[in-house]
Amino acid sequence: MVSADGRVRGILDWTDAAVGDPAEDIAGLAIAVGSPAAVRAATLAGYAARPCLRGLWLARCDTVVRLAECLDRRDAGPLPLLRSQLRHAWEAILLERVTELRDEDEDADAEL
Repeated sequence: MVSADGRVRGILDWTDAAVGDPAEDIAGLAIAVGSPAAVRAATLAGYAARPCLRGLWLARCDTVVRLAECLDRRDAGPLPLLRSQLRHAWEAILLERVTELRDEDEDADAEL
């Protein structure tokens, strides 16, 4: 469980725990609690800007696909839930998060 300010408040279930791409977890958080809170939680967990941005991109793509399915009547999901998920995924994040990615790329280029 993650609070609105991005803090982990508890873990409910380990049944589906697996090692995977952190962007998928960040995307799920962005859809559930909003992009800023998801980025805060991911940053507190030690993730850099790149997985955060990938997670937000994934959340935004997923919600647009769900919207298209809903409009095409292939998805019978509740429209109020979809609206809430769209709002959460498309919330703006601080520009500083994006600039960290540029710094990481410059550091990687310097090492080459």
